[in-house]
Amino acid sequence: MRKFTLGLLCLTAGMYANDEIAAAAASKQNTQAKKTSYDTDLFHKDKKVYFVNAEFLYWMVNEGALDYALQMKSPAWGIDTQGVGHYKITDFDWSPGFRLNIGYFNAPHYWDTLLQFTHFKGRGDGHAKTRNVPNEFLNGTWPAPSFDPEGAPLAKARTHIDLRLNLLEGLFTRRFFPNPHLRMRLFGGPAVLWIRQNWEIDYKDTAGQKSHIRNYWRFTGAGIRVGYLVDWFLGRGGFFFTGLVSGALYAGNYHNVSRQTSTDDMSGFLNPALPLRNVHYHDTRIVPQLQVLAGPSWQMGFGNYRTELFLGYELSIWGNLHEVFRTTQATPTGSKETRINNSLVCIQGVTFRWNLDF
Repeated sequence: MRKFTLGLLCLTAGMYANDEIAAAAASKQNTQAKKTSYDTDLFHKDKKVYFVNAEFLYWMVNEGALDYALQMKSPAWGIDTQGVGHYKITDFDWSPGFRLNIGYFNAPHYWDTLLQFTHFKGRGDGHAKTRNVPNEFLNGTWPAPSFDPEGAPLAKARTHIDLRLNLLEGLFTRRFFPNPHLRMRLFGGPAVLWIRQNWEIDYKDTAGQKSHIRNYWRFTGAGIRVGYLVDWFLGRGGFFFTGLVSGALYAGNYHNVSRQTSTDDMSGFLNPALPLRNVHYHDTRIVPQLQVLAGPSWQMGFGNYRTELFLGYELSIWGNLHEVFRTTQATPTGSKETRINNSLVCIQGVTFRWNLDF
């Protein structure tokens, strides 16, 4: 009887322990299922979707070799002198632009394709005038309206610049999910670029003579872009850190023009109606570009839809584009030395994106 009672107690305890273990395992499975369900739905990575992106760009262009005047701050040391004073530089203002794309994500193969178009126009203005201080003048960094060494000094200078960029890209993306909180996208594809810049300077001297300088370049070409984009989940509020880096090479036609006219009618002009300066340059060249984009984003799924809001900083650096041709002055049969000023074209600023998957 004692053995029977002891066995019955052991069996009851064993059954109770098994029930406790089963309940704990079920609870753990439910918790993991909920967590797995949440993590799996984080990027809608197993759903085929179409998506659209609309981006508002608020950028500014930075370039070198855009000096147009020299404001003297002290008298010259002699009859002939080098530059004395402060340079006046043509600066770009902040300007709006946009970028749009539409695409398709093919789940569960984790690749997508999209067509993307970017348009941006940057512009800037500047002006300078003489300070009317004895022996302190406003000097042009380009030839002044009067070419007489004893001619009138500059009274004022004005400048205007604008840059237009249009970029059409067809990109293919392979998505990777190293863990439920991280999405990485390797992308690449062909691109067509059209970019041009127009820089104009107007001089007027104290005798009323005027001069107009126009420096213009444009590039039209095609190439390929490759890059990497990362979305890193930061918390259950739907906040992410998004970062992108890409590089591109474009091959195409480059055209550069430098032209100057003057109202000066001093003797020695063979034909005052012709421009004083009118040089053109053409070639086929390679243009490299580096793009960096980073910032926080908010991404959330709503049933069959998913949306994203992104606000970040973007920087694009373009090489082998901005060139300013200057020449020395001599008789028609004399040599004209070419002096080329160039710099990178840097476009930077704020990028705001709204995305919808459907």
